[in-house]
Amino acid sequence: MKKNVLVIADMKENNVLSLEKARYITTYFDCNIEIIKFINNIDSSKTAPSQLISDAEDILSSTIDNVFDDTTEIIYEVVITENIADWVVERCTQKSIDLVIKEGHRTEALFHTPTDWQLIRHLTCPILIASHEKWKSQANILLTIDLSHDDDNHNALNDLILTWGYSYSTLTHTQLNAMYSIPISKPLLEFDVVDKDLVIESKGPAAKQKMQSLLNRFDMSAITSHITAGPPDRTIPHMANELHSDLVIIGCVGREGLGGFILGNTAEKVLHHLRTDCLIIKREQV
Repeated sequence: MKKNVLVIADMKENNVLSLEKARYITTYFDCNIEIIKFINNIDSSKTAPSQLISDAEDILSSTIDNVFDDTTEIIYEVVITENIADWVVERCTQKSIDLVIKEGHRTEALFHTPTDWQLIRHLTCPILIASHEKWKSQANILLTIDLSHDDDNHNALNDLILTWGYSYSTLTHTQLNAMYSIPISKPLLEFDVVDKDLVIESKGPAAKQKMQSLLNRFDMSAITSHITAGPPDRTIPHMANELHSDLVIIGCVGREGLGGFILGNTAEKVLHHLRTDCLIIKREQV
């Protein structure tokens, strides 16, 4: 069954990163690709909206032809909107999108929530936030597993992460690693209240056993697993850097309202420090 992939084109200063990542990833899958270029702030333009759309469509069409070898399964559209996130969420619902691909923009002001964060919080399908790093010929994918919770939502997220990793690895012969970070709050580490090595020594064996049991269930016992300790928003980027990972797959239980504004969630915090592609798997709470 074909996958439906929505690509958000960011072509400022001839940046075609999201299109190139989409070409690479969808090479291995049977996909319908829809590419959307957004235009906003049209009030400041002296050009008529219809002409802005026409000009952008010409550029987008030419760019697609240059990036993709085969464009027969690609449709594209230029959209004028001031709220990209709402438009994308609605489109994904209407067309049953399986994956969104977007270039990452990692700046965030205290009282402003960028499009990246809105999409992470509101999309129900996975979203790939693309970095500026190109994948190696023999790519390395890091699967992040949360073993600290045993509820249905987190268990389902772990299953989805392993399913996506297994499927992609099977098609592309990609090297897989799996990791779990035993939670330790930053203040406890910074003030030497807790010794990370002692935490790994005392809790690591049980975590390793639980990880291996999970991997065995997915017939993935041969992949290398890593147990560390500390805040995941620090340990995950550190592990990705140590392993030279091209892609990190992480689960996200969306958090709305004031709690999400003040605390965010693990996926959002990881993106502050991660400098590689990140595939965020979302599952709505049930």
